[in-house]
Amino acid sequence: MVVSLWLNSYLHSDAFRALISQKTSALFHATGQYLPFRWTGFSVYSNGYQARGELDAPFRELQADQIRAEFQPQGVFRHAWQIDELTVQRLQVKFGRHDGMEVKSIVAGNVDRRDTATISRTTASEASRSSWIPDRLELRRTQIHDVNLSWSLPGQTGSVRQVRATIEPEDSAWVVTGSGGQLRQAGWPVLNVDHVRLRYQPPELFITDGQLKLSESENVNISGQINFEPTPAFDLQVKLNGVVITPFLPVDWRAKVKGVATGNARIGGRPDDAETLTATGKLSLASAQLEALPVLDRIALFTRTEQFRQFALQKASADFAWTKSKLTIQRLLLESEGLIRVEGGCVIEQGKLEGLFQVGVTPTSLRWLPGSQTRVFTVEHDGYVWTPVRVTGPLDDLKEDLSQRLIAAAGTEFYEGIKGTVEKGASDLFDLVKPLVP
Repeated sequence: MVVSLWLNSYLHSDAFRALISQKTSALFHATGQYLPFRWTGFSVYSNGYQARGELDAPFRELQADQIRAEFQPQGVFRHAWQIDELTVQRLQVKFGRHDGMEVKSIVAGNVDRRDTATISRTTASEASRSSWIPDRLELRRTQIHDVNLSWSLPGQTGSVRQVRATIEPEDSAWVVTGSGGQLRQAGWPVLNVDHVRLRYQPPELFITDGQLKLSESENVNISGQINFEPTPAFDLQVKLNGVVITPFLPVDWRAKVKGVATGNARIGGRPDDAETLTATGKLSLASAQLEALPVLDRIALFTRTEQFRQFALQKASADFAWTKSKLTIQRLLLESEGLIRVEGGCVIEQGKLEGLFQVGVTPTSLRWLPGSQTRVFTVEHDGYVWTPVRVTGPLDDLKEDLSQRLIAAAGTEFYEGIKGTVEKGASDLFDLVKPLVP
């Protein structure tokens, strides 16, 4: 009876709220505090908890609204504050640099502004007077109805909104499952969160399974890990499953290039340092189509083949490696069967391209160009006649070695007639790579 009265009195005290604030903040590596508690038996409600992350915290600001917890008094006999069920209506977390903030101050607003040193002394005094006061917090299960995360880093602004999440302890880690909501990233279409499963074992967050959807038939699977110490860095594996590329293209390209992407990529680096970011992988396009491109009109004029103005690609794939300053494309394969096939690769670095391609066209495409098959497209296999094409120079002034060879093969009598068309066609062709340049 005496213990029950004492426990009830202590739970209603500011010292208890200070202790729970301290334990929660230690868990998050933050400085924060709960708003006043309202008790009904051993059920407690608070309008919120607000905190700022310390220098080693993975977040900058955190706010939880409308918090309800169910305390189990028997936990006191194990020297623990046992909470079987914690419910949070809304959780908002901001990631990013601290920007010189005083990390030991707490968020402004309706937070109780009593001096934190005084609270600590009060808590310590209570603990020294009674061995009944537990020194640890046991949180069995947390449900959050509305998770909202946001980040603002150099060149990267985005958010996750309205995800429903459940958090449960597992050994020394926390397991998070979530569903619903949306992912928004600058420059991307909105992605719907189908499901996500995370494991947080400080200082690392493991994404064991995550799926984002653009539609019922388009989804992106994500796995990997994020390490928050000493400096946040991530290593993610991304798998594209039937993703329509149109929303990811610049607006003026959306009517010109179409296709459905499938492939894998590995993305890593430090989010606060663009120089460390890398992406490697392999992509392929299905149902690919090129149309309304100036280059197609030029090729059609050059070869006198109207099919070049709009055609489907039955094969389109490439390996890539990207950094902020360099894009490497290898094992490129583009083919419109019975019309043209391109193989090869290139490197784009510091605004300059260096590439070598094998270009195959059907013999009938060259029938009106004298000497083209005997001097230029001299290798025949797989239904095409082939020639190597080297492309070099700044992206706004590319040089290729095909035009002059075709002109020489055609003979001087054709020089004035075809020189401008050929050179303009080759120049327009390599305008295709410019949207991919870092």
